[in-house]
Amino acid sequence: MRMYVVTEKTRARGWTRIFQQRSNQLYPYFLLAPALVLIGAVSLYPTLYSFYLALTSVRKGVMVFVGLDNFATILASRQFWHSLQLTLIFGAFYITLTMLISFILALIFNRGLSLGGLCMTLIFIPWVLSEITSGVMWRWMFYRDYGVLQRLIGPLFGNVTLIATPAGAMGVVTAASVWRSTAFTMLLLLAGLQTIPKEVYEAASIDGATKWQAFWKVTWPLLRPTTLVTVVFLSIQVVNAVGMFLAITEGGPGNATEVLPLHMYREAIQYFHFGYGAALSVIMFLINAVLAVVYIRALRSESVWS
Repeated sequence: MRMYVVTEKTRARGWTRIFQQRSNQLYPYFLLAPALVLIGAVSLYPTLYSFYLALTSVRKGVMVFVGLDNFATILASRQFWHSLQLTLIFGAFYITLTMLISFILALIFNRGLSLGGLCMTLIFIPWVLSEITSGVMWRWMFYRDYGVLQRLIGPLFGNVTLIATPAGAMGVVTAASVWRSTAFTMLLLLAGLQTIPKEVYEAASIDGATKWQAFWKVTWPLLRPTTLVTVVFLSIQVVNAVGMFLAITEGGPGNATEVLPLHMYREAIQYFHFGYGAALSVIMFLINAVLAVVYIRALRSESVWS
């Protein structure tokens, strides 16, 4: 039988080993600490301050606590429900058209059809441009006197300036938004298509499946998780869509295109209703939070990673 004698030196070595293990475990957090502090300063603090502002109101130059009065006013406001309705209408057309066009382009590129470097560049340029830059460009193209697209499309609608009509203005903003988002959405769907093994299609072909049957029985089920993630991503963009509307229509004509994010911007920035605008931002934050939870769950599902 061996006898082990625990000396002070042995204990010191044990504590040193434990300290080194703890240090190695904490080292990544020390590296992340500056970034976390910076994110907290520029993101967490404004978010918490917005929650505080949502419970206040400025009366005669003095900020007073009003509790949930701002939220009650919002829910009783016709403009809020009108803006929410416009946001849903915009979202329905925007998501549907973006997904449809992106899916067709993804299928084309996935089949190995080369459209040339110039064509690929033209597809991805809109995503590189900022929303304001893209919006101003589209607004110029639909000016009544010298707009290129206005001269081409205007005669089809009785020479009416499209951005001067409610339906036309919403259509122009939707088209501009789809034009800008198609490239990135196509990239997500193309990545999903390229993860599908070719052996699956070969097995389906051996079983006598047509191309249409292979699409519905193989491609679509395996691409469904990626599609869900993409739809949630576009939905988050809808809730935060303000740049295009601000640059192209500024919410007009009248308030025909004043979607929820633009309504919040106007109340807080233009009309200086900080408490009311903060309450609107809290509502938008909650909507984004729900969409973010759906997005994260979709990413964590087994079907996404398989």
